[in-house]
Amino acid sequence: MNRKGLSVAVVGHANAGKTSLMRTLLRDSEFGEVADQAGTTRHVEGSALEIDDVNSFSLFDTPGLEDSMRLFHVLSRYFEGEDVDGLDRLKYFLEHLSDYPEFDQEAKVLNTLLTNDLIFYVIDLREPVLGKYRDELQILSYASKPIIPVLNFNQDENANLDEWKSQLARLNFHAFVDFDNVHFKFADELKIYRKMQTLLADKEVLLERFITQRQKQWDERLLAAEHLIAKLFVESGSLRFRALDNNQQIEQATEQLQKAVRKAESKTVVQLLKLYQFRKEDLENSELAVEQDGWQVDLFSSDNLQEFGINLGGNIVKGAGVGVAIDLATAGITLGAAALTGGIAGALWGVKERYYDEIYAKIRGYRYICLNDATMQVLWLRQMTLLNLLQQRGHASLSKIDYQAINSDNSLPTQWSKWLRQLRNHPEWSSLNHSKSDLDDNKRTELITDVVTEMGNIIL
Repeated sequence: MNRKGLSVAVVGHANAGKTSLMRTLLRDSEFGEVADQAGTTRHVEGSALEIDDVNSFSLFDTPGLEDSMRLFHVLSRYFEGEDVDGLDRLKYFLEHLSDYPEFDQEAKVLNTLLTNDLIFYVIDLREPVLGKYRDELQILSYASKPIIPVLNFNQDENANLDEWKSQLARLNFHAFVDFDNVHFKFADELKIYRKMQTLLADKEVLLERFITQRQKQWDERLLAAEHLIAKLFVESGSLRFRALDNNQQIEQATEQLQKAVRKAESKTVVQLLKLYQFRKEDLENSELAVEQDGWQVDLFSSDNLQEFGINLGGNIVKGAGVGVAIDLATAGITLGAAALTGGIAGALWGVKERYYDEIYAKIRGYRYICLNDATMQVLWLRQMTLLNLLQQRGHASLSKIDYQAINSDNSLPTQWSKWLRQLRNHPEWSSLNHSKSDLDDNKRTELITDVVTEMGNIIL
């Protein structure tokens, strides 16, 4: 692996969350192995984040220090009565490792310490401050490398945060950072890099470049996600199918519309997961797909509407969440066949030209089927909930993503009603329609931009 740039050894006691930290920083849920048992990592594993064509930010995961108390005792016995520093003790120990084959795992850790620029010492705050941890820190200090204690599980109710901070201060470690690998905050990640800048003066400029790059990538990822959701909103809101005004035809059109929207939503969800480098398998019950490629909790279920606190009015058709939109664009104008062939048609030619399909459908006894307001709300809130979850999910999380859960912070945009009226007047904006779509319409582009801007004010 190219070591030009800067490199970090990630160390700590077994099962403290070292591999989890690696996964989160690398945005790679496949790196290493994470399990609820000690000693999962048995070898040094590394990966890198590219800074530029020449430099990279390398991270090396190490096995757990399984017997730090005995190792510290062995190191302390070397050169008794002599003025020898810790670094010489480590080097001597590694040169005579054959005398202690039982320390094979610890030797891997010590070798990694000596060949990297800085050390992340991962602490599981749920653990009490024990002697073995104090010995670990003392051993790490022997490497003469900057150390940043990373306080993991800081949001757990059993976290011993104050005790650990007090102990770290007594050992002269003041540059620690709070970083929960499961409940991720991008701001906390940036704090890690800022701490590195204070400890690695010769790497300050390089780290600043890296921080700028990470911020840019984070912002671009969010903007791309917002565009995906905005396009789904526009595609679904302007979608409509035409059906003869009888129950059978309306039901068939309704089923076609549901299928189209389910497929579009499923595609957007997969794209969002890929964008944030998560897998479809990370979704709650995602392996149990329902008909028309929907997810386990279907967009059109009445339960879903209730879960998001949406009023179930009389516009719900058979609990499906799809309303029937009749004469949407004619705005109450009564136009019979005779009127269209008479002089009044000339006076209203602009209306007829724009709404020809709607007027023709009315004369011929057709109705248009589209998503009603309640279903559009569910579609919006589900995607906003999912995006918030992805923004705050660490790649070490083993729990499933359940974006059906109610998020009380979710609210509808201030221009919601205006947007829906605009969408329903422009069925040509949806590629989900049977008819030819016009995806290059400037007004469609403007609306997507407005939606993205509004989302930027809502997203955490």
